[in-house]
Amino acid sequence: MAGIFVLSSFHLDVTIDESVPFRDKGIHFLEYAVLGFLCANAARRSFPDRPAWRTFAVGAFVASAWGLGDELHQAFVPGRSAEILDWVADTLGSVTGAGLRFALSRFRAAGGTPAEESQ
Repeated sequence: MAGIFVLSSFHLDVTIDESVPFRDKGIHFLEYAVLGFLCANAARRSFPDRPAWRTFAVGAFVASAWGLGDELHQAFVPGRSAEILDWVADTLGSVTGAGLRFALSRFRAAGGTPAEESQ
């Protein structure tokens, strides 16, 4: 979260291959997929007695809310702008990352590896 905030505080002149469609949104998606996974993982490890779907929801919500705050923050940074589609990409990434953590919980509970609850 701190890394995202710091990077959002500067105007970055990053050149991305123009042939890649949705390149800016893809970066938002990937960074928030990682954040969503980490937030869901933190929720799962902090509250192992809660249902996995709840820790998924907490992880997705926290990461998406951070994305909204980041977009609002960028509105006040010279050379940056707040865009609703960036937040949509942040939210989709957050849900995807938290969903991957949820799927990992289900896989472990199904016997793929030792269940988290026994750790």
